[in-house]
Amino acid sequence: MKIIYSSASLLLAAAAQALCPYAERALKDPSLLKRHLEEHGSTQDEHANEKRQSGPGGLPFTTFNENQLIDVTGVHAWKAPGPDDLRGPCPGLNALANHGYFPHSGVVPLTVGATATQQVYGLAPNFGIPLTVADTWSIGGKQPQTLTSPILGAGDGLSGSHNKYESDASPGRGDYYLFNADVTNLRVEKFKALYDLQKDKPVPNYNLDVLIQHRKYTFDDSKSTNPYFFFEPFAGLAVANAAHTFIPALFSNHSAQYPNGILDKETLKAFFAITEAPDGTLSYKPGWERIPDNWYRRPLGAVNEYTPASFAQDLVKIAAVVPEAVSVGGNTGKVNSFTGVDLGDITGGAYHTTDLLNPTKFVCYFYQITLALVPDFLRSEALGSVLGSALNLLHSKIDPFVDPSCAKIGMIAVAFVSPSFKIHPLTGVFDSELQ
Repeated sequence: MKIIYSSASLLLAAAAQALCPYAERALKDPSLLKRHLEEHGSTQDEHANEKRQSGPGGLPFTTFNENQLIDVTGVHAWKAPGPDDLRGPCPGLNALANHGYFPHSGVVPLTVGATATQQVYGLAPNFGIPLTVADTWSIGGKQPQTLTSPILGAGDGLSGSHNKYESDASPGRGDYYLFNADVTNLRVEKFKALYDLQKDKPVPNYNLDVLIQHRKYTFDDSKSTNPYFFFEPFAGLAVANAAHTFIPALFSNHSAQYPNGILDKETLKAFFAITEAPDGTLSYKPGWERIPDNWYRRPLGAVNEYTPASFAQDLVKIAAVVPEAVSVGGNTGKVNSFTGVDLGDITGGAYHTTDLLNPTKFVCYFYQITLALVPDFLRSEALGSVLGSALNLLHSKIDPFVDPSCAKIGMIAVAFVSPSFKIHPLTGVFDSELQ
């Protein structure tokens, strides 16, 4: 998370990882999962509540070890952000900065970002490697200008990335149009909608099934309240959905009792900077996200880390309940007027909406859409003649992970048209604003 996040975390700015060998087995042989469940199924209520949060074919983690404990003491003790520190829409990234795993300023060297998100959250490092195309990025608003900014651009940060990385129908943030472009601050009523799904359960656990329920709520809420709701081919379809799956996949607490992780109420509130009064009133402190004490991340390793293959599997589960979430389109100036557009009209026929339900094709799509929609840190008014060199550098970082058999996306359509609206796929600008 949006990584997308959000949320949006490093998924918001990186390309995908190729399927690991174990994932390929699960994808090529669907009976693998069925056989596993038959051999390892549990009838105990507690274990029935503890569900696999993510991963190839929904298979369990292979191990739990005490070294999964994340240090929140000493140099990693929580420290509130100061007035000049940047914080943004992604709770996981804000927590890393508050605990010193990212620079406290919120301006992050990209190699630090790739390492920290793997070591703290178990996010596959291949999400972060392509980020080395630029020097630094901001988890919040625009970072200060540097000597390299005229070439690579300072960028607008995650808070200024609406319809590029950040999107409408976020798990916790508000829609751009409805909240005067404030997509940084958590909307407590949206968090409460998620919180209430497990609030009174005997063993609360905000697992993937619960977040899929919340995905339906957030999509329907945007569709029914925002006349200019827009769900983009990257920021919406990939990032906004990943922001929902990241919550259980990356924030769950692991233990010998719950090796697959459990995300309880207190852990959820800590990561979202929420406190609860005795009367049940929820309060939000912007930028105060934290990693809880005695919190153990998911195990590391190719099978256990959260990869795009894991997300592709989760996306299929989302689509089974919320098919609209695997679509591209938007409302056409009035609520509940959502009009979908086939991806083939945007990608020159390389990918169609139905392809996204095939996990292998989705991984290809995610690579190719990332390459087609150049990340924000390459945007600069002064880029000019060095754009070609910058793009070559981008490809050199991402291409090693791309399956050569993936269909390539050439030029993204500058605009796509429905009977009621025209939208630029990068900005989400409607035809009334283009004139």
